[in-house]
Amino acid sequence: MQVFNPAAPNLQASRLVYVAGQRRRVLRARNDHDAWILQLTGLNNRDQVEGLRNHLVEVKDVDLRRDDDDSYFVHELIGLRVVTDTGRELGTIAEVIYTGANDVYVVKGDGKEYLIPAIAQVVVRIDLPVSVMTVTPMPGLLDESE
Repeated sequence: MQVFNPAAPNLQASRLVYVAGQRRRVLRARNDHDAWILQLTGLNNRDQVEGLRNHLVEVKDVDLRRDDDDSYFVHELIGLRVVTDTGRELGTIAEVIYTGANDVYVVKGDGKEYLIPAIAQVVVRIDLPVSVMTVTPMPGLLDESE
């Protein structure tokens, strides 16, 4: 399962993006450590580009492409109800933490917080149409003393 960082939503060449309210097409894109380096239409010199440094790159939802059927965007996951495979309600996804090894879903509900690893052994199903994620907790994942 893969979750896309909203700061880097599939910036393939020829994609339409918006920067500082201006629609531009991606001519080239490459990942450089924790940042993307983009060449965009209409920006032909360093001074033009420098004025856009650190601006948010936005993409319309309808223009986003998934790599596969097991890929989700963070904005689709936030707010999903999380239940165990036995029907126990845990809460809703409030945040996604990027750890490097795997993402972690922060689930909050009934005054509790659970950290759910985004791995196939734990996340059984994500059903976007009904806004539910089903998980099989590993031993020790939930406070079993309750």
